[in-house]
Order: sequence, then C-alpha cells, then structure tokens
Amino acid sequence: MLQNFTKTKKEVGFVFSTRDYIINLNGLPSAKMYDIVLTKNGGRALVSALNKENVEVLMLDVERPKPGDYLELSEKSLSLPFNINLFGRVVNPLGSSLDGKAGLPAGGEELDLDTVAPGIDGRDAIHDQFYTGLSMIDTLIPVGIGQRELVLCEPRSGKDMFFLDVIVNQKKTGFICVYCAIGQSEVDVKRFSEELHRTGADAYTVVVAATSNESAPMILIAPSVAMSLAEFYRNQGRNVLVILDDLATHAKYSREISLLAGRVPGRESYPADIFYQHSSLLERGGKFNDHHHKGTITLLPVVETPIENFTNLIPTNVMSITDGHILFSAQLRAQGIYPAIEADRSVTRVGRQTQMFIHKVLSDKVRSLLAEYHELERYGRFGSELSIETQLKIKRGRIAEELLKQEPLTPIPPDVQIVFLSLVFAGYFDDRDFEGVRANKGAIVDILTKDAAFTALRGEIKTVKFDELVEKLKGMFGPLEATCPRSTKSKQN
Repeated sequence: MLQNFTKTKKEVGFVFSTRDYIINLNGLPSAKMYDIVLTKNGGRALVSALNKENVEVLMLDVERPKPGDYLELSEKSLSLPFNINLFGRVVNPLGSSLDGKAGLPAGGEELDLDTVAPGIDGRDAIHDQFYTGLSMIDTLIPVGIGQRELVLCEPRSGKDMFFLDVIVNQKKTGFICVYCAIGQSEVDVKRFSEELHRTGADAYTVVVAATSNESAPMILIAPSVAMSLAEFYRNQGRNVLVILDDLATHAKYSREISLLAGRVPGRESYPADIFYQHSSLLERGGKFNDHHHKGTITLLPVVETPIENFTNLIPTNVMSITDGHILFSAQLRAQGIYPAIEADRSVTRVGRQTQMFIHKVLSDKVRSLLAEYHELERYGRFGSELSIETQLKIKRGRIAEELLKQEPLTPIPPDVQIVFLSLVFAGYFDDRDFEGVRANKGAIVDILTKDAAFTALRGEIKTVKFDELVEKLKGMFGPLEATCPRSTKSKQN
C-alpha cells in the first residue's frame, strides 16, 4: 500500500488569492519559472513568479480556480506536435485549431518559453540577401537572410498586404514562413489566412494566433511559441521567416499582467523587464552555423503605433534591438502609394553587405537621384526658371520614384529590378510622358522578363559593371518602343 501511495504522490499548491487569470498558490516548493501546473479539471497554468512565500501562476485556459482549490505540478511543459504537417494551419499557442479543421494530436515537441539565444560561436556572418519581390525594399532597404528588421508602421499603412507580398514571394525559395498574430481580431486573422490560401502561400506557412478574444497570458506567450516553431525548422537546416505582428500589442498585454499582479511599474507603466522580454525573443533570430544545422531565422518584428508615438519606449526599445527598420506611412497609403514606405527614414544596418555589387551601386544612384529630385523640386516652387539639365534631373527623379511603386502581389525578380531601374540612367524615359510610363510600367517589366535579349542581359547581371549595363541598355530600346511610345513633343523635335 505504501508503495502504491508513493507512485501516485503529487506536488500541489493551494489557491489563497486570485485576480482574474493571476493565481497565487501556497506550496509547490520545487516549482521553477515557466513550469506548468494543472487544475483538477486539467486546466493549464504557467508559473510566472516565485516569491518567498508563494508561487504566482497565469491561467492559460478559461478555467478560473477559486481560493481553497489546489493545482498539481505537471511533469511536462507545454508541447506542440511540430513533427506533423502544420502548413496551412491556424493554431493558438496551446495547439488548438482556429481554422475549423481537425484538432492537433496531443503531445509532441516540448516548448521552452525561456530559451537562451545561441551565442556568437553558434552563428555565421550574414551575407545572402532576403528578397521580398518589392523594388523599394530589395534595392533601397535590403534585408539579409538572418537579419532582424523592424517594421515600424502606422495603423492603416498597408502592412498586412506587405506581409502577404513577402510571404507569397517565398514560394520558390524554399523558405518556411511563420506568421504570429498577437492580439489581433479573429476577423483579421481569418482574412489573412484566407488570402494565404487564395495565393497558394499556405503550402509553406503556419499561422500562430493569439486573438484579442484570448486571455492576456495566451497573448504573452504567443511570440515565444512562434519562435519555438521556427527553431524546430531551423534545426532541420531550413530557412525560416518569422513575422511577429505586433510587439506593441504584446507589450500592452504584458503591462496589463504586470499591473494586475501588483508589480512596481517602470517607464510608461510597462514592466521593468519589458526590454529583456523583447531582446531575449529577437536574439533567437539569425544565421547559424553547423551547431544548428546551418539554418536561419529571418525576423520581421512589427511595432504598429501612431506616428506621434514613434519615439516612445516600445518603438525605441525594439529599434535598438533590431538591425534596422522599415517605416510605413498611413499618409502615403492614403495617396494610393504601395508599398507606403518612407525610404529616406528607413534604415538597414546589415542588408547592404548582402547585395550584389551592381545592385549596391544602383541603390546609391537611385538614392542620390531621389534626394536631388526632391531638393530641385522644392527649389522650383519659387518660380525660378529651370535649365534643361535641371528639368531632366527632376523628370528622372519623378520617374524613378514611380518605378519604385508596385501593385500588390506583383513581385519583380531582383535581376529584373536592376535592369528596370537602370533604364532611368540609360535615358529611356527621358522623352516619354510621365503618365505613359505610369500606365505601361507593368508591360515594360513583362518585356524585361520574357524578351530573349533582356533575358541574356540579365544572365550577366552578377558580372557586368553598372556603367557597362547602362551602355548596353542604350542599344536595346527597340523591344520597348511600342510598349511606351515617345511623347508628342519628342516626335516633333
């Protein structure tokens, strides 16, 4: 009898106070941070604080124990069945299905919500470019494979379509995509997953969603679960893209938990460890060596906030952790511009070293042209008479700015981007109407992609110098003439 009793013995803690999903327990002497405790009905709670006289846990399930109830220390941590095919699925951080499909089997890989990021000895230098299919990003604000690039955006600035574009462009690259929806509405998550299915991107994408209907603890652990999933694929030697949408919402729910628990608030009432929470999470991205099977995790964390809050605690904290930021503007999006990115206020600290040499030279040329165009345009507003040379610079800058705009879901390969933007410096657009260029730029891209002569030229992109490319393009305008005719004024001259 004594032997049977010993086998069934459990370590328990008794509830002595509750604050909604925050439960304080007496007992559990061997509990550790992020251990799982279970109610008598199987409800799961996460150990969140170890005090001198009690243990604080956060209820993950909907059950709410009352004072006098007991919770048992579980021998297992949270787990998800990563080894089954999760592509095309929408699941919450506990593995429950949110897409109306069959539920996931129990068990699987155990999650470590406090994984220590690999050190420098487990990493490789970032030297390969991550292509988004968007000329604005790939040319002016390049991102490297394994880079952590912050997406800093205003509400209604087109970030959802941008993420869909980026994921769709990975269709033939072998990347696995993990999209983590943090505190979003169920409608938004459903709409995004339907778009993934419509474009066929769900074949290599997993959506981890803690919607606004979930409790704060569920939203708190969502990005850690998404990163654990990414690390599972990374350890198979795969390239993984992780989108954390968004960390500003994550910080708000973390603040709610901290204040409800009665902890001393820090700046802007956020918990004192908010920087640690985000830095330890984002450090898990990178390009790794043989210790991690040469896998990579490219991170696009998001901070969505009004433009007047860009200098607040959370945006500046995350900005300091990441390797650059892409700034989206609601004002540009309202003007019909896509992608609505302010290139002159965006930064990439690692991506430039990953570009092909000719792409890097082109990027410098385009940036210089746009800066000169904006300066001359402001100067011209004073009514001064402009020289022919100045008028040409303004026209080229205006056209370059137009060529950087794209319609959603119309990715352009990097070699086509280079030839397309180089046409500006070859003088192809100098005697063509701006409206004609705007209307026919899609047809021009189509010719650059399919025409045999341009296909052969694109095959030399990695070895040809920029000046040589421009000279070659000057003699190749023939196939493009019918697509974008010259202006009437040019024909008369």
